[in-house]
Amino acid sequence: IAGGLFCYYVALPLALGFLLGLSADAGVQQVISLTSYYDMFFNLEVGMGVVFQMPVVIFFFTLLRITSPAFLIRNGRYAILIIFIAAAIITPTPDVTTMLTFAAPMILLYYAGIAASYMIVLRRENRKFPWGMVILILLGLLIGAALIGAFMVVQLHYQLVPYWPFLVAPTQ
Repeated sequence: IAGGLFCYYVALPLALGFLLGLSADAGVQQVISLTSYYDMFFNLEVGMGVVFQMPVVIFFFTLLRITSPAFLIRNGRYAILIIFIAAAIITPTPDVTTMLTFAAPMILLYYAGIAASYMIVLRRENRKFPWGMVILILLGLLIGAALIGAFMVVQLHYQLVPYWPFLVAPTQ
């Protein structure tokens, strides 16, 4: 469900915006058939729905002792390469922005799967989860994001808006 919602509210509008914007400057009227729209919608929804199952698959592979968090972290660069190749195949448009829109959540889901895998291994070895370190890391990430956002608003004159992407470039 999360994959479908992400696709419907984030990925699909970006892909359609790019496709419809290709001929806007040439004065060409865009006509989309219902069949082509439905095909693209269905392919994107199913693709993102399947992709969002990645943490579950990693969880079960760790549960069955097929993989381990150390193996997943050690081979992370290969996983990211495969994720970008999959995003390029799933993406219906040739632009990099839409491909990154698909690849970014896939990478986050990969690391969420590693976190779930780590929890299984900790449970299996009767060890405690290091909550203090995790809270410090999350707090550092939150402060870093706030500082970057403040820099963009104050120095680069971006504007905060109540809708996605929340920071809008200044108009010229």
